[in-house]
This record gives sequence, structure tokens and C-alpha cells, in this order.
Amino acid sequence: MNLKKSLAVSSFLGLALTVTAPWASSQPPAAGAPGAAAGPGRGFNMRGNAVPFDFADNEGFTSLFDGKTLDGWAGDTKLWSVKDGSIYIHPSCEHPTGTTYMYWTGGEAADFILKYELKGNQQVNGGMQFRSYLTADQNAAGRYPPRAPRVPAAGRGPGAPGAPGAPGALGAGGRGPGRGPGRGPACENPGTPPSRESLAAWDMFGPQADFDAGNNFTGMFYEQGGRAIIALPGHALLADKGKVQDLGQIADKPTLESWFKKDDFNQFVIVAKGNTTSIFMNGHLVTVFTDNDPTYFRPSGKLGPEVESTGEYWVRNIYLKKL
Repeated sequence: MNLKKSLAVSSFLGLALTVTAPWASSQPPAAGAPGAAAGPGRGFNMRGNAVPFDFADNEGFTSLFDGKTLDGWAGDTKLWSVKDGSIYIHPSCEHPTGTTYMYWTGGEAADFILKYELKGNQQVNGGMQFRSYLTADQNAAGRYPPRAPRVPAAGRGPGAPGAPGAPGALGAGGRGPGRGPGRGPACENPGTPPSRESLAAWDMFGPQADFDAGNNFTGMFYEQGGRAIIALPGHALLADKGKVQDLGQIADKPTLESWFKKDDFNQFVIVAKGNTTSIFMNGHLVTVFTDNDPTYFRPSGKLGPEVESTGEYWVRNIYLKKL
């Protein structure tokens, strides 16, 4: 096994142990029980004594959304509302929202497990911010440096697997070309999105578990205001100062497509522990990112959904466990 593959496998196995440990039994399973060894000379169950993660088990988690009101959340309520038990927004050509955020007002989260369900349709995209800060807060800890000019990198487009995404690279500091507000089908009576000034109180910079209805970016680690698209989903990544390395592929595009539920709710789990963030979708690891770059790594911050482009967007069953 070459070094690159070895590092990727080691990272994946270390993460798997970290994620499953809280739910593992303290005693070996009985013979014949799920997770039990196959017996002498008959091999070993790779799950060992760990049990599957139960998304519906909320023991130890705090509910952040009551499913009925926006109590405990801040955002432009002319745009965000509650529908069908979900935080809901519907950007459209006639009623564009621009890029807009809603954040949880209950404080910041450092090391945590965050789980939620998210659905979108048409061309909508966005994601879940975490360890983020309000850009209007000039005293926020760990603010990113000013955005560098966008300079195309020869032979590499935004989001190329393993692309550094460092300041100055194409797409640095914000959404890459074709991902901004207003993307979508034309209409007879296009509306005017809210001014950036009117939305500034809720704008956030920081990491995001991405989502888009077309499943081109879903589950990738995206960074608003920082390194932007670091790599497409399905990769294990390691960042040092000014450089991001691709440790190896977790899943290819057809596999990611098979995991995604189009026009239906997808279950997401974000595990942030120290410098490593792991993003799971529907029970599958999509991205793992160990960030040792002191310029951009954020150990704590706010969380909440972000949206842009056009289409309906629902977020529900939002639960947080601080570690």
C-alpha cells in the first residue's frame, strides 16, 4: 500500500473509531449477536463491538428547532419561515433572496456532533454553517484575512479534487463562478434581491457542510469568506499553512449519487473534534478534513443554514451534542 493510500485509510479508520465509540458496547457481544466475531478461524466482523449509529436516537442531544416557530433563531423573517415542521425558504426568480443566512442564537459550538435533515429542489444550493462568525461582528475571534483578488490558476478550475483553494486561487473567498445568487431559470417578472446591507446582520463566514439540489457539491467542506471550494465531495483532506493535500478518495461520483435522495430529506451528521471535521450523509462518510492551517482553522463558532439560487429549501430535526 503506498503512503497516500495508507494515510487515507489510517485517517478513515481513526475517524470511524472516534464516531462509533460513544455508541459501542462496553462488553463483547454475545455469540450470534450483531457485531460478534464469527468464531475461531472464521474471520472477524469488521464492525467489532460497535453498533450502528441511530439517527433517531436523541439521547444526549439538544434540540435546536421546535418544528413550529423560529424561536432561538435569527434571520430575515421576511425570507425565512416555518413550513411542514421545517425551517423553510423559497428563493425564486420572481422573489430572489440573494445569499442569506439564519443562525442559532443559543451560543457557539466547539467540539460537537450536529445532525439534521435537509431537502431542496430545483437549482437551490446552500448548506449548514458551523464554527462560523457574524461578519458584522468586528470583534469576532478568528476573523479571516481580507479576501485576495481572484486569480485563475493555470490548468485548474474551482473545486478540482485536491486543489489547494488558497487565497488567490480561483474561487477563493466566496462561491465559485455559476454558484451565486440568481442562478436558475429566467422568468417574465424577475425580482430584485434584498440589498447586501439589509442582510448584513446575519451574514456569516466560516465552514459549511455544503448542499445543492443537483448533488454536485453536497457534503463537501466549503468555506464562506475563506478558501471557498477546497475539493469536491468524496475526499479525505489535510491542510497545513497555505496548502491542502488530498489524502485519498472516499467515494466517486456514481457512489455519491447512489447515496443522495433527490427531492427528499437527506440525513446529515457533522462531527467536529479538534482540527478534524467529518461530514456524513445518509449513513455514509462523504468528507473528512483535518485543518492545521492557523490562518483559517476555527475551533468554535455559530451554526445555521445558508441558501442561495432558486428553489425550495427545508431544514428540520436539528440536534446538537457538545463533546
